[in-house]
Amino acid sequence: MTAALGGLLSVLAAFCYALSSVAIAKSAQSAEGRGNDVFLSIVLTALASGLMWLVFGPSLAGYERTALIGVAYFAGAGILANIIGRLSLFRSVELTGAIETGLIRRLIPVFAAILAVFFLGEVITAPVAIAFVLITAGVVIMMANSLRRARLVNEIAQRTVEEKRNGRALAVTSALSYGGSFVARKLAMQTLPDPLAGVFIGAVTGLLWFGGSGMLRRRNRLRLHTLLHRPSGWQFLAASVMTMGQIMQFMALKLASVTTVAIISSTEMFFAAWLAAHVFKTEKPPGVRFYIAAALAAGGVILLALAPAG
Repeated sequence: MTAALGGLLSVLAAFCYALSSVAIAKSAQSAEGRGNDVFLSIVLTALASGLMWLVFGPSLAGYERTALIGVAYFAGAGILANIIGRLSLFRSVELTGAIETGLIRRLIPVFAAILAVFFLGEVITAPVAIAFVLITAGVVIMMANSLRRARLVNEIAQRTVEEKRNGRALAVTSALSYGGSFVARKLAMQTLPDPLAGVFIGAVTGLLWFGGSGMLRRRNRLRLHTLLHRPSGWQFLAASVMTMGQIMQFMALKLASVTTVAIISSTEMFFAAWLAAHVFKTEKPPGVRFYIAAALAAGGVILLALAPAG
């Protein structure tokens, strides 16, 4: 029952991240409030998780000094995901393009599962392996034409071989960092089993880096007025649902294995495609290929939710 609830929370987190992506795309169509998306999401995450931690979180007096180890792991997860993972992702998109970078980012659950085996002793059971194959098959079907399109885009953009090589290396680094952040959060919960505290610590870590880099770089100091600009409605929606997604994903990691949560997180792309095509109508409706891929992924998610904890 606990693992099933963790799987459900992982699905809801994936939906929130997908909704956030579509909202960011909508906000990019307008110049209003542009430039502070990342900063707004981190601030809102820190505020929401901090308030929820104060209201619903356990008393700090109940923790032993070993909880400091959990704090360190949560901070490390924040560095891996919010700083290294995000910076390498953005730079990879610049050098290689969004399509090819998106393909390489599908390695996140693979890295997470491998690291979980080594650092957490998780076991890849038969149901988990089958679910992984089903969800991965759906992803491959969805991305079948993406690599060819990526090559065409690279040719049109006249990207050099060295730029593409560096961009791919950064995309792998990003995937590895995000995969590592899953494991770091799970390790943190061994001594500090508080998801809300984890979200808050990770967000504060991001804010400290954001503020520190802004003070050290003159160009960033000049952009301070942009960061404090009143956000648009789409930006606020994106930041809000991203915060919800992060909180639910942390809670899922407390209830389910890293492998399960990481694999289910791959379904974000299916939710994003459905929302963009049928709800917000920012893209053309997907064809039969999408529904076949989504059915395979849904089968994998159901199998993971029903599988006994490994």
